[in-house]
Amino acid sequence: MKLKRMLDEQGCARRTQKAGARRLASSTFVIWGVLLFALVCTVSSCNTADKSSKLEVVGGKPIVYQAENGDRMTARYYSLSDKSLDFVKVTMPDGKEYTLPRVLSASGVRYTNDMELVWWNKGNTAHVEKRDENGEWQILYSECVEVPGN
Repeated sequence: MKLKRMLDEQGCARRTQKAGARRLASSTFVIWGVLLFALVCTVSSCNTADKSSKLEVVGGKPIVYQAENGDRMTARYYSLSDKSLDFVKVTMPDGKEYTLPRVLSASGVRYTNDMELVWWNKGNTAHVEKRDENGEWQILYSECVEVPGN
């Protein structure tokens, strides 16, 4: 009787081991299946992305401004096609060009890199400030007026 019980227990243990091995194999198969599915979905979504969703830079028409002393500056206003960023490229009278992002302003439209130059325009006028050697903002041009017909 003892022998029969031992054999039954061993048989039960073997069946339990086999069932556990099958569950483990099944779980491994499911995990690999899920990983493969995720990989396929990721790759296919990259390839089927809408080609029209590419960002483009729009704008850039040159606008010439003239200061009180006769100096002229050219501003080209740009924005990204999704409207997430507006910026201006300003060419100063000495030929130096600045690219400045649009920043928050209470009045008018203000562009600055906060390091060197501020370009602030409202309507057809612009205002320019530049940092001096001590890092203080100084007015460079206070009333630049858009030159018509450029």
